[in-house]
Amino acid sequence: MTTINNMPICITLGDPLGIGPEITARTLDFLQKKKINISFIVIGSKKAFHKACNDLNINKKLKYIKEFIDYDENIDFLNRPSVVGGSISYKSICKAAELYKNKVVKAIVTAPISKESLHLAGHKFDGHTGLLGSLFNIEEPYLMLANKIFSTLHVTCHKSLLEAIKLITKEKIVEVINIGYKHMLKINKTEPRIAVCGLNPHAGENGIFGSEEINEIIPAIELLMKKGLNIVGPISPDIIFREAVKKKFDLVIANYHDQGHIPVKLLYFDQSVNVTLGVPFIRTSVDHGTAFDIAYKNKASAKNMLNAIFYALKMSNLQ
Repeated sequence: MTTINNMPICITLGDPLGIGPEITARTLDFLQKKKINISFIVIGSKKAFHKACNDLNINKKLKYIKEFIDYDENIDFLNRPSVVGGSISYKSICKAAELYKNKVVKAIVTAPISKESLHLAGHKFDGHTGLLGSLFNIEEPYLMLANKIFSTLHVTCHKSLLEAIKLITKEKIVEVINIGYKHMLKINKTEPRIAVCGLNPHAGENGIFGSEEINEIIPAIELLMKKGLNIVGPISPDIIFREAVKKKFDLVIANYHDQGHIPVKLLYFDQSVNVTLGVPFIRTSVDHGTAFDIAYKNKASAKNMLNAIFYALKMSNLQ
C-alpha cells in the first residue's frame, strides 16, 4: 500500500535554458552523496538535465530519480526567453499537477521558469503560482517566502503597483493573514507572532500620507486581535524587517510584491523558499529566477533548491 511517506516528490526542471537543470542535478547529487534517501519524479527536458550533469561531472543516472518524464523539443541552449522554454515549462507544470491530483507524488518542487517564455509560448499566466492555481481551480493562491528566521506572506503579488493598491482591502487582508496564521501554527507548532506592513510611507502617519492604513489595514488588524491572534501593525516596512531579523516576528505581512521580496532577497537570497499557500496541494520553489546569464556556466548555487525540497518534506509530513 502506498502511503504519503513513501510517495516521491515531483521536481519540475523549469525553463531548460535557465539554471533549473543545473541546480536540480547539484541537489540530487548532494542528497545521494549524503545518503539522504528521498525519491523523486523529475519532469522536464532530459537533454537539458544530461547537459547539466555532464557539465558538472555528475552521473546522470542518479539513483534517487524514480522516474524521468521527458519533454524533448529542439533546444538550442542560446540561453534566453524562448517559445521552447515556455512550452516545456508549461507541459512540465501541467504534468506535475496531474501527478499530484492522482496521488502519485506528495509534493511539487519547482525550478525557475521565465514568465516571458511562458507568454511567448502562448500561456498567459503570471508564473507558477497563477498556472497552478488555474490547474487546481483556485482563484488566487498566495505567495510566502519562508526562511529559518521569519516568513513573509504577500497580500498581493504579481500585480502592477497601481492594481495592488486597489486590492488592499480589509476583507482581503483578513483572508491572507488567516491563511498565514494557520500555516505557521501547523509548521512551527506555536502561536505565530504576526506583524503587518503599512502600505504608505511611515505607515500613513495617521492619514497624512494616505488613508489605506486607517480605512483597511488597521480595521483588519483590530478584527484579528479580537479573535485572539498575536498581531501588531501597521508598521513601516523600513522598520518591520529590521525587527523581524531580530526574531521579534514569525510572520510578516507584505502588501505587494516588492515590499516583501526586496528585503527578503537582500537578507536571505540563498536561504528563502517560495511556498504557495491557500491551495489544496504542496508546492515549494526556489526563490530566484532563471538566471539565463549564468546557465550552464557552473556558477549557480543549489542552496535554494535543497531548502525547497526540505520545506516540502516538512509540509508533507504534517499532512
